[in-house]
Amino acid sequence: MENTVKEISVLAPAKINICLGVTGKRPDGYHDIDSVMQTVGIYDKISISIKENACGQNIEVICPGHDELNGENDIAYGMAQIFFEYTKMENYDVSIKIEKIIPMEAGLGGGSSDAAAVLLALNELTGSRFSKAELISLGAKVGADIPFLICRGTAFVQGIGEKIEHCAPLPQVPVLVAYPHSEKVSTGKAYAAIDARGEFSRTEDFEKMKTAVLAQDIESIGALSYNIFESVIPAESDIFRIKEQMLAHGAVFSLMSGSGSAVFGVFRDTASAEKAAEVLAPLAQTFVTSFC
Repeated sequence: MENTVKEISVLAPAKINICLGVTGKRPDGYHDIDSVMQTVGIYDKISISIKENACGQNIEVICPGHDELNGENDIAYGMAQIFFEYTKMENYDVSIKIEKIIPMEAGLGGGSSDAAAVLLALNELTGSRFSKAELISLGAKVGADIPFLICRGTAFVQGIGEKIEHCAPLPQVPVLVAYPHSEKVSTGKAYAAIDARGEFSRTEDFEKMKTAVLAQDIESIGALSYNIFESVIPAESDIFRIKEQMLAHGAVFSLMSGSGSAVFGVFRDTASAEKAAEVLAPLAQTFVTSFC
């Protein structure tokens, strides 16, 4: 029987953390967080093809320019593997091509977003028709940010990332994202530094942020924004130089995303964001975008 190939291309957006607190370490080693997560218009492109009537089981991941992500090393591979285990499909031949635009090790959720996009695409390609709740449950097995990146938009996220409360989209304002040329941050080391410091976030700060987000008040959101991981970044880091430049060029607020090292600034107008991007070019790769 001739193999039929089904194909689909999807976009995987980056995310930023408008606030990010760590409220404690769990007995299983994971950490509980309080965060407002927001997708922004920086995208990886995922192209997936699947052969029907395949014999055996094969998953291929190709990421041009990033050999370290090819094959079983990428989170997208693990997500596809979990999907097929859940469907109990015995025969499949899948090719996943990832065109990376979202910087890696940046706190922008690029790998998790790729995995979420793969899960959504495979659900459509195979006609599995799993509910969003089922997909979120599958995604949580692979990465803490995947449940949010299945849903996207604006959300309050707690637990290890599996507790998601969506709200109305925030206003479409310009956002500048800057990824320092000189710095990468290890998420594991960042959490270890928080643990060593022994000071965790206060849930009351998160409740105040929720009120501002629900009111869609960008000024109040900016005044209440925080990222606990900034407290363990060296004072001489380019992360703080980038924040200073964004604020000097008109950002309402500026914050590191995730455990770093990307920094974003929320602006009132695109011209100011573009000017800040020009100034920051020697320090960072920049993207002028918006919430999505």
